[in-house]
Amino acid sequence: MHNSTAETPHTAGASNKTLSTQPASSEFSLGVLVLLAFLMVLLALVTILGNALVILAFIMDRNLRHRSNYFFLNLAISDFAVGAFCMPLYIPYSLMGKWHLARGVCKLWLAMDYLLCTASVFNIVLISYDRFLSVTKAVSYRA
Repeated sequence: MHNSTAETPHTAGASNKTLSTQPASSEFSLGVLVLLAFLMVLLALVTILGNALVILAFIMDRNLRHRSNYFFLNLAISDFAVGAFCMPLYIPYSLMGKWHLARGVCKLWLAMDYLLCTASVFNIVLISYDRFLSVTKAVSYRA
């Protein structure tokens, strides 16, 4: 029997100014949600710690301070920032399906995510080009 006072999914929240295309709650069961959260936090921590070690090695060991190694330092810095800023803000959003932080934080996160990921990819391109030059023009590259 159909209840005429019950809201259908199309009319539910029609009085709200904005409608979310994502479900209000997570699509995952509690066990899967905990496992995914653990794995995502672990991935962020590995990203932070691994890149922090690269940065620390560059600071501590003067022998690493060559022109081509600065590209690796730049890559480590951009990936460290992704792990420290972008990934932690993305974890609750990806698990819950809804952004719970302020709109300004969302805009900042989007800008930083695009900027840092683009910087990371660009550093990989520069590293590849540097390695290409070191192989094809070995004599003049050393000078």
